[in-house]
Amino acid sequence: MVLPDQAAIAAAVRGTRWHQVLVVPSTGSTNADLADGVRAGDEPGRVLIADVQTAGRGRHLRPWSAPAGTQLSISVTVAVPAAAAPRAGWLSLVTGVAAVAAVREVTGLSAGLKWPNDVLLDAEPGGRGGKTAGILSELATAPGGNLVAVIGTGLNTTLAAADVPVETATSLQLAGAADPDRTALAIAYLRHLDAGLTAWTDDPAAARAEYLAACVTVGQEVTVSLPADEVLRGTAVDVDAEGRIVVQDAAGKRHVLSAGDVTHLRPA
Repeated sequence: MVLPDQAAIAAAVRGTRWHQVLVVPSTGSTNADLADGVRAGDEPGRVLIADVQTAGRGRHLRPWSAPAGTQLSISVTVAVPAAAAPRAGWLSLVTGVAAVAAVREVTGLSAGLKWPNDVLLDAEPGGRGGKTAGILSELATAPGGNLVAVIGTGLNTTLAAADVPVETATSLQLAGAADPDRTALAIAYLRHLDAGLTAWTDDPAAARAEYLAACVTVGQEVTVSLPADEVLRGTAVDVDAEGRIVVQDAAGKRHVLSAGDVTHLRPA
């Protein structure tokens, strides 16, 4: 299986915040590798892509893995300015917007975001829709005390039906993209993410508007699984300025929930 083209990606993102691009055949976790680098003093703006992750993780420590050559596993490091630190929860949401934009641009598939950052695909005729990407954003502290975000995205490209982890998952190929190009997807994703991160620091209202335009959850009837087996049913009516989902129940009460509060959120 041909790896994503490191030289082509690095050349295409020259002039953005991404100053170093590394593609490796295998690693434990791209997020863990970059977080270790941050703590050792590496400058933000690094990109690490692995063909295979042997210890990849999703939210709530769920495992995230795929056979070689079937996924774009990509992590980046992003400086978190002090002024933007209160909005750090938005980082994974902004990343989701970039992933959706890249999928649309490279494959032409219809993609959207399930709050907070699951990339969902509508299937082409005869294809299989569902979740094709997940995002995990973590914070690491550099030696001088500055915060750096480590953001990992796993995008299923050519994952076969027999290999999808759950029935609700899919890949670009299963949804109808004939030959997803991981190099092109990485380039588009990194460019869109660079622009989205600029909006996150400089124009938070614009970043939120872009997210709401891509989010398919707002307006849906949803069932929310909370800790201690509590279940909330209602309508997702908004995503607030802090990136939290707002769910209105049948009595009209609004519940504001962060990603850390929610175990699962599904259409009702």
